[in-house]
Amino acid sequence: MGKRNFAPRLAKTVRGGLRPQGGRRDAWWRRRLMEWLEGLRMGPRLGRGRNYAQQGQIRALTVRPGLIEAEVQGAEAAPYHVALRMPPLEAVRVWPLLRARPMTMARLAARGLPMALEEALGGAGMSLFPYARADLAMACDCKDWARPCKHVAAVFCLFADAAAADPSLLLRFRGIAFPETPPGLAPRTAPEAEILRLHPSSDAGLVPRRLGPLPYWRGEEPFAQTLEGAYRRAQGKALAALEGAADFRFPEDAP
Repeated sequence: MGKRNFAPRLAKTVRGGLRPQGGRRDAWWRRRLMEWLEGLRMGPRLGRGRNYAQQGQIRALTVRPGLIEAEVQGAEAAPYHVALRMPPLEAVRVWPLLRARPMTMARLAARGLPMALEEALGGAGMSLFPYARADLAMACDCKDWARPCKHVAAVFCLFADAAAADPSLLLRFRGIAFPETPPGLAPRTAPEAEILRLHPSSDAGLVPRRLGPLPYWRGEEPFAQTLEGAYRRAQGKALAALEGAADFRFPEDAP
């Protein structure tokens, strides 16, 4: 009997699936994460996982200290559950390192991720990233015998892209819960020029640009583009209300 060929099963389309938005693909910490994943020599499963992440096949994803959980939609009706686990760093060892490096702490408070942090952790025998295959435990309830499967790869790729936009996700996963006012730093007071005000000449794109990119986004078009349109409409209606035009409408508001 000859070898039987099975047609590939296509994943079910997800409406409103998570997609990475606005991440710096050249961010050094994203490169470090992806180098680890690529080093696992997954073959075609890595490409399929990347496609899943880009196509929005991930329905939900949560990041907690030491744990990333996600629901990935495949060909079956029910999504697969994926869990990535890595022992979080010990706060009692991390915070003394940060207090001794005020510039590094300041950059972390500004939502940056200086390479000096990884150097400091390395000098103390710790790391932000997995190095060996066994450093990150990977689980998925799909029937694929290989690990990591494409569903695990998809979650890791989405997480790496999202962390490129918001490095606090990586810090959260590694157990570095960075408060708004870290120990040893005074609260930051925004100068008057940084306060956003409603003004007839305000740029409709100002608020979206100030908010910055979202690490995860459930839309087909860029988040800033979607929000800019909504803000323009809200701005126009608010100004019209201030001027007494209670019945003001945009053309698209007409029934």
